[in-house]
Amino acid sequence: MTFTVYENAVFHTLDPQNPMASALVAEEGRIRFLGSVGEAREFAPRARRIDLGGAHAMPGLADSHIHTAQLALRQAEVDLSPATSSSAAVALVAQRVAQLEPGDATSWIFGGRWNHRGWDHAELPDRRELDYVTGSHPTALHHSDLHTYWLNSAALAYLGIDAATPDPVGGTIVRDASGAATGILLEAAGFNAGRALEEVTRDDLATLLPSALRTLVRQGITSIHDIDGMDAWAAFSDLHERRELPLRVNKIMPVAVLDQIIDQGVRTGQGDPWLRRGGVKIFSDGSLSSGTCLMHAPYGHDRSEGLAVTAPEELNRLVKLANHNGLSAAVHAIGDRAVSNALDAFEQAAGAGSPMPAGSNRIEHVQHIARRDLPRLAASGALACMQPASCTSDIELVDSLLGDHDVLSYAWGSILNAGGAVSFSSDAPVEGTNPFHGLHAGTTRQRPNGFPAGGWQPEEILTRSQALHAAATSHTRATGEQHLKGTLETGKLADFIVVDRDPVSCPPLELHSTYTLMTVIDGRIHWSD
Repeated sequence: MTFTVYENAVFHTLDPQNPMASALVAEEGRIRFLGSVGEAREFAPRARRIDLGGAHAMPGLADSHIHTAQLALRQAEVDLSPATSSSAAVALVAQRVAQLEPGDATSWIFGGRWNHRGWDHAELPDRRELDYVTGSHPTALHHSDLHTYWLNSAALAYLGIDAATPDPVGGTIVRDASGAATGILLEAAGFNAGRALEEVTRDDLATLLPSALRTLVRQGITSIHDIDGMDAWAAFSDLHERRELPLRVNKIMPVAVLDQIIDQGVRTGQGDPWLRRGGVKIFSDGSLSSGTCLMHAPYGHDRSEGLAVTAPEELNRLVKLANHNGLSAAVHAIGDRAVSNALDAFEQAAGAGSPMPAGSNRIEHVQHIARRDLPRLAASGALACMQPASCTSDIELVDSLLGDHDVLSYAWGSILNAGGAVSFSSDAPVEGTNPFHGLHAGTTRQRPNGFPAGGWQPEEILTRSQALHAAATSHTRATGEQHLKGTLETGKLADFIVVDRDPVSCPPLELHSTYTLMTVIDGRIHWSD
């Protein structure tokens, strides 16, 4: 046996029975001992010893909702986030067109992170604006919330979308007064386009994914729950077969393949500690910024209640079908009515006697929840996968659109107080991937500049302990891996990070700037500064 002793550190184990240690012994990817330096040396007298210099260490962090494929592909996209108008966005696209090889008339142009709500005039753009600079180059630009695509005419033609194409269930092909598609695809229409484009980007994904994953490891992330398509599963599988997967992956699968994976016998929890099958993602609604999140009461300038991307009856059927076949459901629900619909579906599945999968059901985002649903969420056992950085990004948007609603927003404090479970994540590339930025937002409800004073809706602020568990531990409920990771305990996976300050007691602003010095996965150093 080959032991490695990581010593001379303050290990914050997040295990209430043994909260601190100064040495950790790893062997064959597992923690074999936690205790004092002297005890560790006695346990493994001939081990390799690594002196951590008095630094602080903690369990590896998880991102329980991340679009890894889109994050990777972003490296090759046109970044439209600086644009303050549609014309400014088009100018950025024109710069990319000018960089293409002469004579290349058909290469795709991809871009993203445009947000019309931050433009001088908050109207949705049109394909004609793109056509003028892109010509025959098919162009696909995703909104910053990942729920809307802006396409030019060549991309619409590639996808076979014209005036006669019907709107898909749960989505909208925006049209002009003559009935022609404007190039804007909302919700299911955009998701369908994204799946169709996976073949176009497959080779780029295989090339770009490894560097994106290594960046996550450098930031202290040792486990992710990927929320993208089956092209990502293929890329992860290829890396795993070559033993080049740098972190642990739980792959959530799109509902479009539900029947197929049931026929294949796929079940939540299948795999090994590096790559596992997760649940099935189902959209209950859209997003607040696109005006498509589903609320109990009307909101926005058009006083709409939003969009049920999946009708409640179909949502009930899909959750029951998934659970009955050993697959957990990961229901995207941003609006309070969408959350209610998700809980209805969980209750109906349980009432029908559907066996619980290896991992719990989960609700993605839970940005807004009715007070009456707090005990229902706790009773369901579902994990609330929430994004603290989105909370501080959305302060003005929520106040302007939902300020008159009796609704709890980003209510992780209320959910925990009611007995529910919360896991933190980034939803990258919607937000940045740095997990310490999320921890700061979760414990202050403030931006790094201290706005707003005292925190936005401060009654939802988490304690440091609650936030650390949300960032490192709670995600294991969704995968049935509580016995494997999330805390530092003897017998669990030797996944931990070493950071440059005390994550338990440092001031909140310092938490935001915490830096990972070392990332250890499976007992081996995967990153060291």
